[in-house]
Amino acid sequence: MSEHHAAVDTATVESETMKKPPLVDRALIVGGGLGGLAAAIQLRKFGIDAQVYEQNLKISGGQGTLITVFPNGCQVLYKADPEIVTKLREAGIVDSHSWVVNPKSGEQVSSWELMERMEKTYGQPAVAILWDNLLNILSDALPDDCKHMGYKCLDVSQDEEGAIVQFQKGDELISVKAPLVIGADGIHSVVRSKLFGSIPPRDNGRTMWRALIDEDLCSDLGLNVGSMTAIGNGRTMFIVNGSGGKLYWAYSLTDESTDGRSKVRSKDPAEVKARLRQEFEGWDLALKILEATDGELILERRVLDLPVLEEWACGRVALLGDAAHAVTPALGQGANLAFEDGLELALQLSSASNLRSALEAYEKQRIPRAQLISERTRATGIPSPPSFYDWLYTAIPSSSLEQVLYV
Repeated sequence: MSEHHAAVDTATVESETMKKPPLVDRALIVGGGLGGLAAAIQLRKFGIDAQVYEQNLKISGGQGTLITVFPNGCQVLYKADPEIVTKLREAGIVDSHSWVVNPKSGEQVSSWELMERMEKTYGQPAVAILWDNLLNILSDALPDDCKHMGYKCLDVSQDEEGAIVQFQKGDELISVKAPLVIGADGIHSVVRSKLFGSIPPRDNGRTMWRALIDEDLCSDLGLNVGSMTAIGNGRTMFIVNGSGGKLYWAYSLTDESTDGRSKVRSKDPAEVKARLRQEFEGWDLALKILEATDGELILERRVLDLPVLEEWACGRVALLGDAAHAVTPALGQGANLAFEDGLELALQLSSASNLRSALEAYEKQRIPRAQLISERTRATGIPSPPSFYDWLYTAIPSSSLEQVLYV
């Protein structure tokens, strides 16, 4: 599908659906992360009173993390509110240089030229932005009275008239009913478990360490603004410099390459740094950045994903984002996919003849795309053809099955 054709189709669908009243007048979203907030913005644009319930006492998450909103994500957010993308540009770095570097010396080996011409190629940029900043931008696009903090989801039930979510707020139990409930509560989703039973995340056989530090701490390294990647012997180093005055780094180790050492949790920040010094011995750039980092800022996590569910909805309850299809960070598509989910769901709720048809169409359009992207994120080390990126960054919303199979 060409970029022009995709834009025309989307505009046509939106203009038609905006004329029809939505199938539900209100939706309750469990989870105030990136996917939940973006979905609320999309639904409210189509006339649905979306209310977000978040278990934390304030909108927060992804501390110490940087995220890239790729052209497909920017396209979706632009359709929700062009001002959002304007603010992304102001807060992040746009279509920055991306290099592959020698793991030992840090010298540039090659570059990913597509990263530097995303907007020219696909009509929207790739924006590297701090997770917290993106959360705040999305939150600010919503009225305060639709965001409810401190609500921990305990249970979900439903009848013919609506779905009921039971929350705990402090010492109080509160039940809230809505015509539609959307589970945007992440990889460990309570809503998903109530719909389809326990589906544990899948361990990917590696551990990742990441941190966000002031870029001035590494000013003596002469790093350019942009991203750098190094791969070798089961080890990866990924660095993004210059977004919001910060330097973000993420190092990972596979269990296979370390004879299982990477499975062991570190006891304290001092042990984290000692382990990384040993495992990345000889990787000069990685070690210099490590030494500039306060151990207390380093986050240690196993890399998990979730097999894409074959069903995303049941009755008056639907899932989106990581609750339905958590992917590994390999393609940077986790949040971008969630943004797509929200737009697709809003379109179907505003165009289908009934709720059941809307949710079935939502599943039909989203599941094949999520499945292919999930497969590609797990195929590390296997390069994808240019046609894959063309499809990845433009074929939304309502990607056809034919497009999915083609790439």
